[in-house]
Amino acid sequence: MGLGRLFSGFLIAAVVAVAQGIPSDELRARSLPYVPPPPPNVLKSEVNLVEVPVVVRDGKHRAIAGLKQADFQVFDMGKKQEVTTFSMETYGGTAPTPAAGAPAGAAPAPAAETHRPRFITLCFDNIATPFADLRAAKTAAENFVKTRLTPGDKVTVVTTASVPPTLNYIDDVPKLVAAIEAVSLQQRSADRMVECPRITGYQAYVITNHLDNDTLEGVAEEDMACKRISHSQAIQDAQSLARMVWEYSLTNSRNTLYTIGALVDSMKQLSGRRMLLLASSGFLSGNLEYLMDEMTTKALHAEVVINSLDAKGLYTMVPGRPVDAPPMRGRSPRAQIAELSQQSRQESAKDDGMAQLALGTGGAFYHNSNDLERGFQELGAVPDVVYILGFSPTDTAKDGKFHPLKVKLASGHYTLQARMGYTAASKTAPVEIRQPTRLDTELLATGTRADIPVTIASELAKSEAGSPMLNVALHVDVKNMKFDTRADRRGQKLDFLIALLGPGGAFIAGRQGQVELSLKQATFDALVANEGFNIKLNVQAPPGNYTLRGVVQDAIEGKISSSSIPVDLH
Repeated sequence: MGLGRLFSGFLIAAVVAVAQGIPSDELRARSLPYVPPPPPNVLKSEVNLVEVPVVVRDGKHRAIAGLKQADFQVFDMGKKQEVTTFSMETYGGTAPTPAAGAPAGAAPAPAAETHRPRFITLCFDNIATPFADLRAAKTAAENFVKTRLTPGDKVTVVTTASVPPTLNYIDDVPKLVAAIEAVSLQQRSADRMVECPRITGYQAYVITNHLDNDTLEGVAEEDMACKRISHSQAIQDAQSLARMVWEYSLTNSRNTLYTIGALVDSMKQLSGRRMLLLASSGFLSGNLEYLMDEMTTKALHAEVVINSLDAKGLYTMVPGRPVDAPPMRGRSPRAQIAELSQQSRQESAKDDGMAQLALGTGGAFYHNSNDLERGFQELGAVPDVVYILGFSPTDTAKDGKFHPLKVKLASGHYTLQARMGYTAASKTAPVEIRQPTRLDTELLATGTRADIPVTIASELAKSEAGSPMLNVALHVDVKNMKFDTRADRRGQKLDFLIALLGPGGAFIAGRQGQVELSLKQATFDALVANEGFNIKLNVQAPPGNYTLRGVVQDAIEGKISSSSIPVDLH
């Protein structure tokens, strides 16, 4: 079958589209962005020693040195703990300010540290950051490398969507500016993925974790208005959609955290001071407390300070839905109030992970400001002195819950910056990793299967922003497909994945979806006469040579078809 027939009337939208003429009650289709499951190498967290980095500053934001173990008090969920380990790490080229009342000579002399090189990893979260935020962060970062680097500083530029196998740290400012400018958007937001009912990643989190029944009812009410279905069916539909959106949000957040972990693993080999600066509009970290703790502990042991910058700046919440979102359909006043009340929490929830990573490693979290250049300036310096306190939790249950920490000074009027908390071990720790399915495994394989009659084709296009885009069509030949025949309907369900793969099979971008068929005989006969129908969607990626791979599985027999074609995206 030729490309012309496959792509005639192609819908330029990142959603599933199918051949015209199939009534809505005979076909249901859904598409979501796809990211492969993370590698199965997450360590389980068993807290025996909790390390708490603390930065102490005076009223002029200067780091304070010369404090002793006895000067600190640590409280775990309000219960005072015994500090059993204590160390002080000094950085920078100027002497930290001695603590008031500290004995003469108590402030450590940092002379031995002045010539240690400083390695800075600039990491742009180009998955969860909208275009405008990413552009502002890139501009501020370019100014930072032009004006704020000191002799001996070496910098590398990476993104959460792609980490090179080897980090190349350089001090060549023009090359760094070019690398920052080359960072492009690879957004995989869970928001705005479904027109009706519309559900955000945070709403999916609330519904999946049974935190707010009004939110569930609101989505169900809108689903009823969109599809004219019963309340019970709408509830099931809303719960299913929430699970899909939330799993996708978790996948994106895991991707960000695994990227940070990989960067930390690479940086720990460096001889010098190490700082990772994450610029992001935020990501949801609910249900990922164990993984957050693992990454924090890993960074602490690797002596990598993580600083994070909120790229969305000082945002304001406008009551109502975003201007690009469809209006609420059929939602009761109670459901509308529930959605409006969540808007502020939804945005602040995206900051929680960045704050925890920063404060948990002795870094800082710059937020609630549109002056991103000042943010890079403030975050671009490793604290002159960091105290590392350690304690073994006592009188705490293995409840798997987040334990807030509070650090106090026995005396002195200083500002403390410390780890916010940790997640206690659980007797039955939750399984964090989604196990790969047959579709996941087949997608990353290289062979071709033709167990069901599906073929793949592609066509180059441009997005509204002018970036390259690939239109993809999966052609389904219904004449040679098995159906479950009941009454006057032919039923079948197809799950599919498509992906752009780079050299060595590296995943670049993809989409996943499902098509449910309940065809009447007349519709089936028409599709046979037209040689089937097309599942149409698109995928975006930076220019380059890729392999486009598609995998489809039927629900009746579990058979799979898969194939690959080379594409040149330019």
